[in-house]
Amino acid sequence: MKTITREQMERRKAQAVRFARDVREDDDLAGAIEDETLEEYAEKRRIKLSNPTTGARKMPVRTRRELLDRITELEEENQELREKVDSIAEIVGEEEDEDGDRD
Repeated sequence: MKTITREQMERRKAQAVRFARDVREDDDLAGAIEDETLEEYAEKRRIKLSNPTTGARKMPVRTRRELLDRITELEEENQELREKVDSIAEIVGEEEDEDGDRD
C-alpha cells in the first residue's frame, strides 16, 4: 500500500474529478468522486494517507500589542456590562421599595 500526504491525495482526487467530467464526460461520476471524503477516496484507491503536520494544531501567535489591545477591549466591555447590571439593580431595588417588600 502506497503512502502519500493529504495534499497529494487532494490533488489526485481533483484530477480524477476533472478527468471524469472533461474526458469521460460523466458528470455523475465526477459528482460521486467529489462527494467522497478524502479518506474514502484514498481507501478506494488503496492508498494510505500520511499527515506530515501531525500533533497539536498550532494556534496563531498574537503579538504583545494585540494581546494588550484585546485586554483593553474586554475591560471596556466588562465595564459597560457592570454599568448595565448596576442600572438594572437600581430599577429592581426601586420597584421593591414601591411595593413595600424592602425596609
